[in-house]
Amino acid sequence: MNKIKKTDLRILRTKQSIRKAFYELLQEKGYEAITIQDIADRAVINRNTFYLHYQSKPDLLDTYINELLSDLKNAVVLCPISMNPFSISVLETVMQTVLEHISLNMKFYHSMLMEENRIYPFQMKMENIIKDKLNEEWKPARKNSAITKELLLEYLVSSFMGIVLWWIKNNKPLPADEVSAQFSSLVAYGHLKAAGIVVED
Repeated sequence: MNKIKKTDLRILRTKQSIRKAFYELLQEKGYEAITIQDIADRAVINRNTFYLHYQSKPDLLDTYINELLSDLKNAVVLCPISMNPFSISVLETVMQTVLEHISLNMKFYHSMLMEENRIYPFQMKMENIIKDKLNEEWKPARKNSAITKELLLEYLVSSFMGIVLWWIKNNKPLPADEVSAQFSSLVAYGHLKAAGIVVED
């Protein structure tokens, strides 16, 4: 039993070393420029050890992306949501949950979303998680609304992701709860009204 535990710990440590090396290299040179040998050298393992755990560099990337986004999805799923009537506090909770999750994995999110060689499918998968959440329990007040549900969802998700990208790019310039509160006010009252700007017809 002890031998099995030691083996499991060794595997876990090796994977952690590979993950750390991969994160660092993503920051330094971007995904496309990284080689398996780069990862092995940084993790202080040989190439054969790498291939014991991952089939290829894309396999390593997909594994970590799926793990990270699975954690994000699980966290977001737990947030209550109500779009009609709309609840400001609920949207705050969703945004704050996302930002706090990002904060725990800032280096990886920065590499995936902000670098010159960023991974575009990552952002698309993340947007789909947000869209699915905002689409939950959606019950339009009027069938003949001037704004279609699809357009409104795209607007909300684009705004949501825009705030997320700004927050990451500027290294968390405001606390997650403050950003979440301001974003919810923008959505609830419109950006001009929330900013105190008078609107004339």
